[in-house]
Amino acid sequence: HENMLATAAKYGPLVRIGPNDLLCTDPETLRRMSAVRSRYTKGVFYETGRIIPGCNNIGCERDEKRHKALRAKMGGAYNGRENGSRGFEGSIDRQVMNLVALIEKKYISTPGKLRPFDLCAKAHFFSLDVISDASFGKAFGFLVEDRDLHRFIEINDSAVPIMNILQAIPSLTGVVYRWPFNLALPKDGDGVGFGRLMGLAKRCVEERLHPDAKPGQDMLQAFINGGMTYDELVQHMFVQMERIFPGIFATITSVAGSITTAAAIRHTFLAIVSTPFSISSNLVSRPVITDAEAQSLPYLQAVIREGRRMWPPVTGLGSKQVPKGGDLICGYPIPEGTQVSHNYSGIMRLKEIFGEDADAFRPERWLEVGGNEEQLRAMSSALELAFGNGKYQCLGKRIVLMEMGKILFELLRRYNFALMDPQHPIKSSSGVFWVGSDLILRLTKR
Repeated sequence: HENMLATAAKYGPLVRIGPNDLLCTDPETLRRMSAVRSRYTKGVFYETGRIIPGCNNIGCERDEKRHKALRAKMGGAYNGRENGSRGFEGSIDRQVMNLVALIEKKYISTPGKLRPFDLCAKAHFFSLDVISDASFGKAFGFLVEDRDLHRFIEINDSAVPIMNILQAIPSLTGVVYRWPFNLALPKDGDGVGFGRLMGLAKRCVEERLHPDAKPGQDMLQAFINGGMTYDELVQHMFVQMERIFPGIFATITSVAGSITTAAAIRHTFLAIVSTPFSISSNLVSRPVITDAEAQSLPYLQAVIREGRRMWPPVTGLGSKQVPKGGDLICGYPIPEGTQVSHNYSGIMRLKEIFGEDADAFRPERWLEVGGNEEQLRAMSSALELAFGNGKYQCLGKRIVLMEMGKILFELLRRYNFALMDPQHPIKSSSGVFWVGSDLILRLTKR
């Protein structure tokens, strides 16, 4: 994140970062590369998203026709229609209330009792339980247990440095699948980590496809109704859980998963508890605000936008490949086959779009441009690039924004937050994704 910011500030919108690799901080170029009719394709970076040798998922599929077909089969799952009358709101609301119950039981501080609350861990638990509830009709139970089940988080965090190496040198991905390195790969019989994840995915699919099984009201059922085969379901339900928990072979195009949603939650909360903030809660539903109500609160939406802008959850390269015949980028002729990467971090701090104070967390910027439609459109368009756009837009965008609105509002409605260590508020680093820990807060009731 910091290196990308510094690179854009020093060298401008197009920088050569490898023999065949460019880093682009020009929003218009990135939009054009991912447009529906663009001749650009996914770059070699996406090879690191392959989970099973010889099998491509929607994240690593570089063939345009197969990618489009997979999106068509999976797209229906992300509208929430298979998830009951309230769509994804039911899943999110249940986990909001589970988090509130956990806080009320264990983490409310009083004048005579200090009970530190680690928002990093709880944000991850919340996101894991939301997406598992929506995907399989039942949450994994991280919030109820209040612990890192199957060591998912521990193993994920330890794998992120390897992911960073693979994204920088994608050719190494093939080596991992060869003997003797493949002996260390996770297997569906493992009791912890990614092997456990594989086993869960396979079991969920087999149970649902059993002749006596009843149709579910979840994303798995939507995938089945979309026409996915058994092999596709097994792989893509594992991918779905990998989106919950991106690991060494993460699907790097989704921000619907817990690691990205949790990063957005924790960084936005860090900014909020470090900045004066107020919000009215008199005219909204209980026990949990509806998505429509959250969307209607301008300052809440400004806070969510500003949090995503300051710390875009996905900071990986996400390269696209220049098509046959080459292209002209930022005034430079670029040969075909060149890998052009996205500098999301740099785009979100462009002063010509977000103002001279673009390095500051200031939600009011989104409200002050209300009368300037052109400026607001430029800011919003740049911000949305972090979700991808066009033919590569994140399928889970709606879920992420719904989670953010509900969890931020409900926690701020109920509790006061104070940093335990203002000088060292959080431990965080970024590579493909943000990894964070130790955002320790003192919570008191409002």
